[in-house]
Amino acid sequence: MTDGGEQDSRDRMRRDWIGIRSSSGPLGPWPFGVTVVAIAAALVVALVLYPVTGIEDVDLVFLAAIIAIAIRYGLWPSLVACVLSALAYNFFFIPPFHTFAVANPANIARLFFFLVVAIITSHLASRARDAALTAASRAETTEALYAFSRKIAGIVTLDDLLWATGQQIASMLMLDVVILLPDAAGKLEVKAAYPPNGHIDGIDTAAARLAWEKSRSEERGTEALFTDQHPFLPLRTSHGPVGVVGVSRTGAPLSPGEERLLAALIDQAAVAIERIRLATDMDAARLATETERLRSALLSSLSHDLKTPLASITGAATSLRQYGELYDAAAREELAATIQGEAERLSRFVANLLDMTRLKAGGIALKREPIDLGEAVGAALQRMQGVLREHQVVVDLPPGLPMLDLDVVLFEQVLVNLLDNAAKYSPPGSRIAISANGNERKVELTVSDEGPGIPAGDLERVFEMFHRVNKGDRQRAGTGLGLSICRGFVEILGGMVQATNRLDGPGAVFTITFPKSVFTAMPREDAAE
Repeated sequence: MTDGGEQDSRDRMRRDWIGIRSSSGPLGPWPFGVTVVAIAAALVVALVLYPVTGIEDVDLVFLAAIIAIAIRYGLWPSLVACVLSALAYNFFFIPPFHTFAVANPANIARLFFFLVVAIITSHLASRARDAALTAASRAETTEALYAFSRKIAGIVTLDDLLWATGQQIASMLMLDVVILLPDAAGKLEVKAAYPPNGHIDGIDTAAARLAWEKSRSEERGTEALFTDQHPFLPLRTSHGPVGVVGVSRTGAPLSPGEERLLAALIDQAAVAIERIRLATDMDAARLATETERLRSALLSSLSHDLKTPLASITGAATSLRQYGELYDAAAREELAATIQGEAERLSRFVANLLDMTRLKAGGIALKREPIDLGEAVGAALQRMQGVLREHQVVVDLPPGLPMLDLDVVLFEQVLVNLLDNAAKYSPPGSRIAISANGNERKVELTVSDEGPGIPAGDLERVFEMFHRVNKGDRQRAGTGLGLSICRGFVEILGGMVQATNRLDGPGAVFTITFPKSVFTAMPREDAAE
């Protein structure tokens, strides 16, 4: 409940919003006092002009004052101005002077027609005033509706939308608002209220439920259901109802103008609610599709890329166990090397899967320490010597490169994955080059190969999970996770990695860039720029 002063303020704001200032409504003494003063001023002007212009133009002075009163205050003050002007016109300007008696019948006609013209003029002026006020108010209301439309168009969460809707209805119509939406079981619940402590009782809940059921069963269902406290209107779009709005106000009921404004606000809110729900459903469907794609890719990796090394290990171990005496030492050594190589390959596959799981879960705790690029590259080459034995590896690391504050394990895994990718897509005997350069702003480490290169459309996609460049029968075995893990690890370490193609021939180039922020020591002055 509100006190009288607050309620009067709310009523004035409500009238301003919907343009219901009426020329026939109750008026205080202030407009009539101004009217008396205006007619007195017009009388003074007329008395000054009378000796110069004569009686023919005196009535125009009073008509000007009447029009001004009608434009400013409306019909009733202007009618009072008409009467006062007629009396002053008769008393001061129609013989006999300074009396209300009229001796000449022609002057009676003059006075009568003056009063008629004054009343018609005041009526037309007041109607023009009312039309202007109504147009201005409607323009203001339309502008507010457009502003509300723009506001809710940028809202992406349902809670923010419901709060904005309740606040807009309450501010424009001076109403208490409750908004009810169905839960997963179809039960209506209060999701937003303005003021925030608003609530509804059992009778109102039943009325809201009835309005909801009626809007679902009827083609339109936009009629309000009333209780002692709230009228309930359905939030409805072309696809059906989405909720119910209850409004209340102490004092006068909703006027037709207010009902139209409320319906416009409710329609906009209903469309926005449906938009957010559709966007949520689309996000859920997109997530489900992406999850299914990843699941299928993972199953493909498990069924093919992990099954192949297991089959090789099983076959070689079975041959050694059952037919070991039939093989000479060289053959047994080759079978043992096959088991070791495929086991290492299988270990890398499993490590990649685990690393990607850790990346997605955000469960990687960095252990930063100063590292030297040469030592990190050497450790990675030591781990990959079996994979790189059929390739020429060239390392070009200039002296004076700064120490980098990195996690040794993660950075070494990045290098291992890049070397494994280069070996996988490069023909035997080709060259794999590792080079670096740095200055006071950044350090770049590149791994290049002499393979077929990367199609232009796949230069960025190669870092996506499970994406592998399709080369038909030449597609290599792998999970498609190595480069994705590289990017994830490098970004966690504070750097960036990108793929390009060589300019001097076929082959891919992967460049890792670390900014100054991960430096632990600046290069010496004789370092390569």
